[in-house]
Amino acid sequence: MSEFIIQIEKLVTAVGDAEYRYLLIEPLIFYGLLVGVIMLGVGFAMKAHRLQTTALVVLAVAALSYFPYKDARLAAQPRMAQVYKTDFPARVTGFARNTSDWIATSWQFRLLVLCAGATIMIGINRNRIGFGLAIASMLIALLAAKNALWLNYQDAIAYHPNLKLHEAPIDRRTVHDPPPPFERKETQRRPPVIIAEPITPASLIPTPPASSERISAPRPPASAPQARKVQPLRGY
Repeated sequence: MSEFIIQIEKLVTAVGDAEYRYLLIEPLIFYGLLVGVIMLGVGFAMKAHRLQTTALVVLAVAALSYFPYKDARLAAQPRMAQVYKTDFPARVTGFARNTSDWIATSWQFRLLVLCAGATIMIGINRNRIGFGLAIASMLIALLAAKNALWLNYQDAIAYHPNLKLHEAPIDRRTVHDPPPPFERKETQRRPPVIIAEPITPASLIPTPPASSERISAPRPPASAPQARKVQPLRGY
């Protein structure tokens, strides 16, 4: 419970700070206008008079939230300039330019408050004037919502370098041409590798078993028969 109370106290203190208050109110402008336009369109389609009136109230409240937002943004601008003027002067310039654009669109929110209030007082379905004011309120709300979203995007570009619009180190990749295919030429063939086998000592070579048959020497070839010389007998 004590932690809950501490968080509430810190939030109350943060809302009193103009630097946080303008960040808190800014999304309410766009989302309030968008929700009011959708509710009004559904009310026209379903012919629900209470839903149409509620949508006009939402549009008027979203348009009125612009004025405290503008005051908080103007109050926060000097501190923003002191924080970023040394290291990031471009942010100071961008914030001041966006503030000027917000002030330039103030007529849209003023006109929307007048149209929505007049439509509620006259009644949407009472006559053509009320119906025309309701259509005008819807169109002005769409224009104001588009401008609010665009200015929010401009602030995001200045203060969020992780957006894809900025160049990040991971995007700095040099593209190399693929290497040419390897072509093996006949003259570049490697010679076959000869693996020497270990020489086994003679003492370890097994002796083949002796054959059971006797090995006889080859006989000399037979010669042709020679004629014998006959000598005559001597006389007595």
